[in-house]
Amino acid sequence: MSEDTGGEQRIFLRKASGLIRTASGLDTFIYNLGLVSVGLGVASIMLYGPAFYPGGDLIWACLLAAAMMCCIAFGFITWSTTLPRSGGIYVFASRILPPGLALTLSLVEITAWLFYCAIAAYWIILLGISPAFTFIGYLTGSDAWVNAGAWVLEPWPTFIIGSAILILSGIILSSGMRFYLATQRFVLSAAILGSILLIAVLMGGSNEEFIASFNTLMSPILETKEPYQAIIASGKEAGWGWDGNIDWNQTWLVSNWPFLPLIGAAFSIAIGGEVKSVEKSQTYGMLGAIILATIIWVITITLCLDVFGYEFLGTAAFNLLTGVGVQVDPTITLLAGVLTGSAVVCVLVSLGFIFWMWMWIPGMQTFGVRAIVAWSFDRIAPEAWATISPTRHTPVVAIIVSTLVTIVFMALFVFTDFFSAIVILIEAAVLAWSIVLGAGIFFPYLRPQIYEKSPIATKKIMGLPMMTVACTLGCAAAQFYFWTLYLDPSAAGHDPQQVAIVGGVFVIGLVFYSVMKQIRKAQGIDVTLAFKEIPIE
Repeated sequence: MSEDTGGEQRIFLRKASGLIRTASGLDTFIYNLGLVSVGLGVASIMLYGPAFYPGGDLIWACLLAAAMMCCIAFGFITWSTTLPRSGGIYVFASRILPPGLALTLSLVEITAWLFYCAIAAYWIILLGISPAFTFIGYLTGSDAWVNAGAWVLEPWPTFIIGSAILILSGIILSSGMRFYLATQRFVLSAAILGSILLIAVLMGGSNEEFIASFNTLMSPILETKEPYQAIIASGKEAGWGWDGNIDWNQTWLVSNWPFLPLIGAAFSIAIGGEVKSVEKSQTYGMLGAIILATIIWVITITLCLDVFGYEFLGTAAFNLLTGVGVQVDPTITLLAGVLTGSAVVCVLVSLGFIFWMWMWIPGMQTFGVRAIVAWSFDRIAPEAWATISPTRHTPVVAIIVSTLVTIVFMALFVFTDFFSAIVILIEAAVLAWSIVLGAGIFFPYLRPQIYEKSPIATKKIMGLPMMTVACTLGCAAAQFYFWTLYLDPSAAGHDPQQVAIVGGVFVIGLVFYSVMKQIRKAQGIDVTLAFKEIPIE
């Protein structure tokens, strides 16, 4: 459309976003649960928890992380209800914070999520494809399968397979929101079946059975008598230690690992403009995802500890991750196969993990895409990025841009040592969340003309606006985990070089905003006017 059709048209790119409200409450729940990636969550908790946090109680860690994430979700529910638009924290922040800062916080956030699309593609290979190939080789005595399990983890195969996964995600998203949501329903069903199978396998086993099966199968492969006991002994000798008691400091730190996947439970803030019955759907979608994921984790972790043994899990992962002692892949998929002696079980459980991890990719990509589109509608990004397919109602150009970015991140992750360790990006995203939630404390007072139109405007808690209370709790919880991640080098930490990269993203965001503002000014457009209004629907 021409920019000369009136004042409103000169504020926003178009009079309508082109996005439609297609997501039901169930779709919102599935979207968030998929982004928690329950399978990936339990895999990472069981891999890193006992290895690097000996004595940390994994169950209490999950419950702590879930409680804190509920607080964050509460804050974002009020934000989403007040500003029910697509675009994530950018939409929220730009209506109360300086717009340059809002864009920068959004850029930091989507950089993290698009980078983790690449990481998720890698984890599909690492935790799904490779263990399945390897165990088939162990069980059949086939070196070809074992070699295939190792080959897919080499740089070029990983990059090619990972890029294919990322491109497939882009194709699905380009097919439209309805198709994507339908795909997610199918994938979630398959993922849950994989989790149910794993739980059933664990419930039917015992520690004694696992030790016997493990020693029988792995003794000739590892060329070690009683490899189960040998792994524990070599790990302890190399420095892994646990006195048999709960260490509450380690419990606090290990809660980073369930918290990180639980962040995904609030990702429906990205699609707020495409959600029906926003308040109800966002509430059930966020809190429901947190609760169900936590329940599955508690059951699965309890069974894993009972069947495999805490010391074995801790030392096996410690040995593998630090390169010491007797080494074996301790991923849950492979261990479930060892317990049953069944390649079919290993493959089916691996497929469940693959489906869980897959859900991360299009979900996080959608988050980035909606932010890019929101920037464009406020005229602080190229107009082409907001191009919407008239038939599929999906932002095709933004999807292409985000897909290309994820492939670049895949290359950086696979082929460079430095970028493979930038987990600090997620810490920066949590910081961005805390800032936006902190701003939400004051939104009812600073932007009453917007807040009073919200369906929660009349709701009070102890005489205070619901949004103020919710965002106070959310900001406190986000800050809690920002500092927990900051103090934990295993989960994130604060390596100076990595901090410099995050700082570079901040600088890029501020420069990008300044340049776009000047470009629009030369076109006779005052971009600041958009931030005084509720974004278009």
